Amino acid sequence: STELYWGQSEASNMQAKIALLGVLGTSQAFYLPGVAPVQYDDGARVDLKVNKLTSVKTQLPYDYYTLPFCKPVSVVQSVENLGEILAGDLIENSPYDLRMGDNQNCKLLCKQELKQADKDQFRARIDDEYMVNMIVDNLPAATKYIRRSDGNDYMYMNGFPIGVQKNNKYYIYNHLKFLLKYHSSDD
Repeated sequence: STELYWGQSEASNMQAKIALLGVLGTSQAFYLPGVAPVQYDDGARVDLKVNKLTSVKTQLPYDYYTLPFCKPVSVVQSVENLGEILAGDLIENSPYDLRMGDNQNCKLLCKQELKQADKDQFRARIDDEYMVNMIVDNLPAATKYIRRSDGNDYMYMNGFPIGVQKNNKYYIYNHLKFLLKYHSSDD
């Protein structure tokens, strides 16, 4: 089962805490451009944005919508800071409708028939090991992988594969499960 998670792994979270200890000793607060905290009311829309498709095999990024994924009515680019531009990010809106505090199960995003050219394009991207990258609240989506050695040990990887090839057949990961973790304020 492939699950999508947002946030950081415990190890990188600990490294961030350690790195911030020196900074916090000399100041009362810190601000990292582009990642200011956002407060969401119950039922408020939480934007899920799509980013470029990446591959460690080819090193050539593609815009998310170069593949025939479900599109919003109007695709809008969303550049929020200089770092995204320098990293070559291609952040755009998506048709996903996520709401704060609203748990939903198995919601159909769209239904479309793929032409042979579309299938060939998906096959090529799967063969080249392309990953889908998404962003929620300025945090990258990650896939949790359980290591087979003991079952309790796991790791996170940015994004998720477009699909997989098994026994000369291609499968697209088109059923996504989003797990959004958050903390609530004491107010």
